Order: sequence, then C-alpha cells, then structure tokens
Amino acid sequence: MRSLEAPESPRGPGLSLILLLVALVIGAAAWYATTRSPEPTSPTAVTPVRPSDQPTTGNAAARGTERPAPDTAGTRPTARPGTAAASRPSAKAEPTAEPTPAAAARELRVTSDVPGAYVFVDRKYLGTTPLSTRDVTPGQHQINVQIEGRPPVVRTVDVLESGPTDVAVSLAAPPPSAAPAIDATVAVVHQHAMGSCEGTLRATPDGFRYVTAHKDAFTLPYTAVEQFSVDYSAKRLRLKQRGGRTWNFGTTAETADPLFVFHRDVDAARPR
Repeated sequence: MRSLEAPESPRGPGLSLILLLVALVIGAAAWYATTRSPEPTSPTAVTPVRPSDQPTTGNAAARGTERPAPDTAGTRPTARPGTAAASRPSAKAEPTAEPTPAAAARELRVTSDVPGAYVFVDRKYLGTTPLSTRDVTPGQHQINVQIEGRPPVVRTVDVLESGPTDVAVSLAAPPPSAAPAIDATVAVVHQHAMGSCEGTLRATPDGFRYVTAHKDAFTLPYTAVEQFSVDYSAKRLRLKQRGGRTWNFGTTAETADPLFVFHRDVDAARPR
C-alpha cells in the first residue's frame, strides 16, 4: 500500500523530453540573436560639395568625394596665395614706362668766319664770336654781327623754346670802290689823366679832327694813325697817334652805340 505522505518525483522518459524542449528553445534564441541584422546607426554628416567641384557625369553619387585629375596638357596649376609661384610676376606683365628725358636748355650760338665779331641781339650787345648765351627769350629776334673793316650782317632768327639755336655768319669784305666818302661826327667826352672835356670828333677825307673849347683840340691825318678801335663794353673809343699820344673818348649816351657806329663807318672808309 502506498504512503500518502509525499508523491513520487517523476522519472523516466518525461524528464528527458522536458530537458530536450528547453535546449531547443535556448538554441533557437541563440540562432536568432546571431542571424538578426544590426540596427542602423545614425547617419554620418556629409560635407557639402561646392557647385564648381561637383562632377557633371551620371556617376555623381559614386565619385562625389573624389578630386578631379589635374589637367597637365599645356595648362599651369594655379598657385595658391602666399606661395613662391604666386609671388612671381606674370611673364605677360606690361613693361614700366620709362621717364621722359628733360628738355635741353635754351641756348643761342653765333659764329662767324672772322672770330671776334661783335654780336648784337635786338640792339643789345652780348659779346663777340664765337658766342654762346642763354640770355635770350624764345621767339623772333634781330641779330647784328659786325667787325672792323667789313659791312655788318643783320639777320632775323627764331630762337627755339629749348635746345640750341645756331647762327653762322660770313662777313665779306667790300670791294675798294664801294668805300663811301668819309664824313662822320660823334659827340664825345675826352678822358684826361685828371678830369675830362666834352667836344665833337669828326672824320673827313683828310683825317680826324677833335673840336672842343678845351686846349686838347687836335687834327690827325689817317697816315699818322696807329690805332683806331672801340671797346663797346667799356664805352670807349681809342685813337692813337703813330709814335705819339693816345686819346680815349667816352660818351654821355646810355650805351656805346654812337661810338660803335662812328668807328664802323670811319674804319670802313678811311685809307690804310
């Protein structure tokens, strides 16, 4: 007779079946866990591409992150700012314009075939030939070149604004038959060793004659003249007797023109 205190534990094939079912459930759970697809991760941020860098072909999605190959067929890579290539000047740069040279100074140059001729510009004495002066304004001027024993040469010259203006003069001697008759006078001041006196110096066919109220009045034939000259800048006319006295005459005029004209006319006509 069975005891009524405790039931008997199951035994035999029932327990093995239960253990088999538990193993199958655990294996199915493990297989499901290993074959299940992983959960999608959060999308990675994509760097935007500039329109100029986007490819134009149909494979844009596949090559969106690739850089285009450099074009080496006759083209140059653009240098980045700050690099040595960017600092080099372009071969096609325009050349710098050279500065304009300064204009040459204005200058009047007068020469004559006989050196030492007097040069007057608009009746103003400037010196003797060969003459080079800048004391002249641009434009038209009258130039008078004279020397003892030859007729004067008068020319109208246009002086340039800049650079040299050259004037070459030929002073031709007149033929003997062209000598005019001598009859000229000039008011002079005779310079003494101490003091002076005023009078008139006259040239006639016979020679020189000085007329004055002073005792220095004299007459001198041409054959007795050793020196007859004029110094325009000193305003002096000199007359020297051969082996004798010397007379120095000045003028009360503002310039030496009266003495110069008297000397020119008389020296061209007097016999030698």
